[in-house]
Amino acid sequence: AFICDTGIPAKDIPALIYGLRGIIYTEVEVRGAKRDLHSGEYGGVAPNPLHSLAIIIAGLKDAEGHIHVPGLYDKVRKPTAEELKFWHEDPLHINESLLEEMGVSQFTGESEYPPMERMWARPTLEVHGIIGGFVGEGAKTVIPAVGRAKISLRLPPDVKSEEAFTLFERRVKELAPAGVEVIVHKVHGGEGVMVLPDSPPIQAAAAALKETFGKEPIYIREGGSIPIAALFYEVLKAPVVLMGFGLPDDNLHSPNEKYSLTQFYKGIRTVASFLQKLA
Repeated sequence: AFICDTGIPAKDIPALIYGLRGIIYTEVEVRGAKRDLHSGEYGGVAPNPLHSLAIIIAGLKDAEGHIHVPGLYDKVRKPTAEELKFWHEDPLHINESLLEEMGVSQFTGESEYPPMERMWARPTLEVHGIIGGFVGEGAKTVIPAVGRAKISLRLPPDVKSEEAFTLFERRVKELAPAGVEVIVHKVHGGEGVMVLPDSPPIQAAAAALKETFGKEPIYIREGGSIPIAALFYEVLKAPVVLMGFGLPDDNLHSPNEKYSLTQFYKGIRTVASFLQKLA
């Protein structure tokens, strides 16, 4: 199986990906009163779903980035000594590039782990949006009847999505204040994957990258999720080659998302060479 939906650290640093995280994407729905209420008449006695969501979200992850979902870390695989050396030493200055691309002055999250380990090999929890109440121009003093939050977890390969969803749902309901109804919807999910870098197809890909870029590729993980990769690997028992050409400044999932034409043509040459070497 050959998947090109990955990236490289910089335009002159070819890379092959050997690890991806899994994902569960959820919508946490909190229901209070049967309709929106006037805060002057009912404030102080009516449940507020947005307040409840704030309490739930604050309880799921602390300021240091630790996720407070019991059992979630139990199956996290320990990195190899080689991985830890690369992540700590950062010989390619990936951390510096990350800060520049994000436009921030420092990293957040679990400071006891290097940034690349946090992104690629640890579970993470992110809130993508909160919906509810009045968000228009001006003022409207409502207590919303319903609030929703879109929350996902990225999962290292050995942490299965169904198990993680069960743990997450249980924890959300434990954190919910009295007086509201909480429903956790699973929007989608998929598994992470770790592939063997020394398989013949991956070695053919490495040779093709060297031919195009003039240097040996590096082998790294990525923090994103491509659920079909795990299915190819586990169900079909097929080697998976994860070789992409996207750049860190491509603005993935953001306005002005792009793809460099230079990388596009490099990709064409590399894929042609890869197929020849694999034949």
